[in-house]
Amino acid sequence: MHPSPSILVKRALPGPLALQGFVVLAALVFALSPVHGGTAIYLPVAGGGMTNTIEWSREHGASLIAPGPYEGAFIVRTGAQVNITAALSNGALLISVPEFLCGSTGSNVVAKQ
Repeated sequence: MHPSPSILVKRALPGPLALQGFVVLAALVFALSPVHGGTAIYLPVAGGGMTNTIEWSREHGASLIAPGPYEGAFIVRTGAQVNITAALSNGALLISVPEFLCGSTGSNVVAKQ
């Protein structure tokens, strides 16, 4: 007795779907990770305020450019020590943002060093 094709598909389906999900997740993380010297938005999700963001940026060599759209969020210029895991360990997301979405380059003056 041979198994029906639907049973074979159900057995084989979770493997390829899991692999595709992993590939999509890895592509998103890679595409949204900021590069050295690039602009990114620092979004605290653990309820950290502005002082927490400023402290994090000083510890990791990021320059604050402008306040973000939410309380405690800032547009930052990333430094050499900045990576996604450093932001996640501080309870925040660090998402790369194209420079042209942050306003003209002439108006982006570093807020605090």
